[in-house]
Amino acid sequence: MTNIEIMESLIAASAGEAPSSVQDLLQKARAKKVCGIARSLQKDPRWYILFLAGEPEGAVLNESKGMLFGNTAVYLLKGTEQFIFYPSDGPVVERLILGCRIYDRNILNRMLPSDIPQVAPVKEGGAGVFSMKVVKGEVPLHGQRVSIRKGGQVVGNDFTSREGKVSFRLLFGRYECVVHLRDLSTRVYEFEFNPDLIGKVVVLDIT
Repeated sequence: MTNIEIMESLIAASAGEAPSSVQDLLQKARAKKVCGIARSLQKDPRWYILFLAGEPEGAVLNESKGMLFGNTAVYLLKGTEQFIFYPSDGPVVERLILGCRIYDRNILNRMLPSDIPQVAPVKEGGAGVFSMKVVKGEVPLHGQRVSIRKGGQVVGNDFTSREGKVSFRLLFGRYECVVHLRDLSTRVYEFEFNPDLIGKVVVLDIT
């Protein structure tokens, strides 16, 4: 049997949990110290992430053109995928990880939310324009793709200007800002948009 066939047989014998985002999957897995396989709802390409003691230790990307393993597989995650986690037998999962180990754990850690500094607590109701400047050190990043998500859904997409600036019209509330890096990885930041941020430019340093 191929590794894909073995993983699918383990999945078929397990009761899957509710779908969750990559970010929620990582947080829940670490909190519960789980062992098993997370399979993406998306079928082509389809990702498998293998967990041991709550840590993402292996990954496989299976698509019509072939398969990718380990670091290369997780590099291509966009951060918007939904996964179902299937608890599985530890020794079997550990053997599968030998052929698809993730050596750079930071690739996935960068998908976990970090907080953008706040000005004040969120206030209900209303809308306005959220403006942000993306820099690396003191250098503005031009042509950087930035997405805004709420409840796992993308509500805005744009590219930074020559000054590194980007703006979105949003309702007041809590959001995730996703910066898509040129190496195909992503950085995710949480923020609250409220009236105190209207007319101001939030500086986001992704160093």
